[in-house]
Amino acid sequence: MTKNTSSEENEEQRELSWEQTVVKYLNENPDFFERYPGVLEDLQLSHPESGEAISLIERQVKVLRDKKVGADRQLRELVSIARENDVLSNRLHHFALSMIDAGSIEDALDTAHDLLRSKFRIDETVILLARTAGSTDERPEFVSADNQYLEALLKRLKGKKPLCGAKMDAPLMNYLFSANAGNIRSTAIVRLQGNAVSGVLCLGSQLPQRFDPDMGTVFLTKLAELLMRSLDRFLK
Repeated sequence: MTKNTSSEENEEQRELSWEQTVVKYLNENPDFFERYPGVLEDLQLSHPESGEAISLIERQVKVLRDKKVGADRQLRELVSIARENDVLSNRLHHFALSMIDAGSIEDALDTAHDLLRSKFRIDETVILLARTAGSTDERPEFVSADNQYLEALLKRLKGKKPLCGAKMDAPLMNYLFSANAGNIRSTAIVRLQGNAVSGVLCLGSQLPQRFDPDMGTVFLTKLAELLMRSLDRFLK
């Protein structure tokens, strides 16, 4: 039994050694098939899908065709991403100019809500800011610093990076989005940190994949920075 096993192993090693020798020879002699074109024509490989025998040339054509299809798809995806980024950049620029033009804290907050919904097509926008001496009680955005929902949201934002696709319990969803809470399928939470006030920006969408956990958050961060830079002007 041991001899047979040893003999089989030796045979496998010899076959492997021979295959490696062939591979090594072909790598060192790339003109082999040019010198022996008949060998190239006689080589038969199985089709990766049908299993039928095809020539090496046919197999190479299919490999190249598949690579081209993959490259075309990747190029289309890159072009699509570039276009989306251009659109977002233009919207962000418009948002920045509008925040600069805001003449009051009320104007800044109203404009932010309006642009986020109309230009960025976000279904629900909620801004929560910890009330300070310079804030106004007439705006629903300003809440007490110990507001349980504000504290809960800030606790979830352990770092400065926005949190997308986070699950929220029913009480928090109802507090943020009121009657529309049942229609919200994805959310984003963004920290708002200014010199005079801090809080959170909560965004809600009816599209499940609008705010995905793996999505980039650069634009959300910039939106928050622009909003807070505008608000700081009126809260100093």
